[in-house]
Amino acid sequence: MNNFLAGVLPQEGGLVASPSRSYNVTIAIGGLLAALGLAAGLHSMYVGHEHTFGVTRDVPWGLLIAAYVFFVVSSTGLCLVSSIGHVFGVEAFKPIAKRSVFMAIVTIVAGFFVIGFEIENPWRMPIYNMLSPNPTSNIWWMGTLYGAYLFFMVVEFALLQMEKHKTAGMLGLLGVISGIAAHSNLGAVFGLLSGREFWHGPYMPIYFITSAMMSGCAAVIFFHCLGYRANGWKMSEKLEGSLMSTAKLGATLIAVIMFFTTWKMITGISGQPPGKYEAMMALVNGP
Repeated sequence: MNNFLAGVLPQEGGLVASPSRSYNVTIAIGGLLAALGLAAGLHSMYVGHEHTFGVTRDVPWGLLIAAYVFFVVSSTGLCLVSSIGHVFGVEAFKPIAKRSVFMAIVTIVAGFFVIGFEIENPWRMPIYNMLSPNPTSNIWWMGTLYGAYLFFMVVEFALLQMEKHKTAGMLGLLGVISGIAAHSNLGAVFGLLSGREFWHGPYMPIYFITSAMMSGCAAVIFFHCLGYRANGWKMSEKLEGSLMSTAKLGATLIAVIMFFTTWKMITGISGQPPGKYEAMMALVNGP
């Protein structure tokens, strides 16, 4: 247990620093909220999705799909940010590697729970994914690639805990490849959806990867600062420098996202393309 905590908690004099009481209370409240969320998800499967989420056969996706995308975006971004240090050897990003991998695993598992509760019969997904694969389906690829991604990330984190950094780097590279493939494929699920003009377009997979890295940078900074402030811990100079490098990367990616969004708005308004123009104007001055 102490060896596990050493990967996610700071150390002083070779010993793992103990969390403060307020931090433990916050974790307990978070655990309680997670348990309530699980209970609500199970309840929806018992009473029916139409009753709890307002979804039907005609409108199959509800609010939870946004939460699912949020979690998998954050997970992919955390994986990519962590890989800069321990996979590609950039020294400035190495102090955040273990915690980033740990958070990537937590967020992808959260995403799986959310999409599991969104689907009426989630157990069919792993069964028919293997028994009746459909390589022409983007959603089939999404489930397959994210499953492989989770496997690589869990093994990578275990190897990091055992200080087998070289092997962990190889698994990390496989995690990066599967994560990029899965997340760009998720962007393609939206980008190839010609029935929804607002999302349709070839640049969506690239946009999703960029926004994932931006979200990963934000998550690294937010949770490091939250954890250290709540416990009164003092960051080492290396960790402060690493977070500063992460902030610079995040700021660059925010600028890139702004560039993407600006041109998406311009192309959606110019010439008043059917469907897309109405969606853009609704964002600009609609209700």
